[in-house]
Amino acid sequence: MMNDNVQDYESARLEHCPKCNSTAVRNNVYFCKGKRVKVYVQCDRCGEYIARYTLTGYTSNEPYESLLRKLRFTRLTSGKRTKRIVEEFSEGIEKEFRHVLQLIRTKEDERRMEEIIEEDYPESLE
Repeated sequence: MMNDNVQDYESARLEHCPKCNSTAVRNNVYFCKGKRVKVYVQCDRCGEYIARYTLTGYTSNEPYESLLRKLRFTRLTSGKRTKRIVEEFSEGIEKEFRHVLQLIRTKEDERRMEEIIEEDYPESLE
């Protein structure tokens, strides 16, 4: 998955406070019936508003439980198949998480979040 031109197709960045440049953040989650869940990111050091995200999916630190919630309305044919799906789901999340941390350590995208999203993922703009 990694190659010399990682920047060409993927990148990663820590969220930074625009006021104090801290990476210590607090996620304030807003729930309103009938609307998508929104996360308001706040600097944990100075309290500054950093960003807002709208969730399309959520997986907790217990991927097995998250997957079961997703699958509860899906009919599965066998216990072995269900077990394999759960294992692959958990492994995939852990593998991607480690990969993102590695990207940040080795070649963190230095552009501002807005620039990354506007330039590379305009479909994500709300």
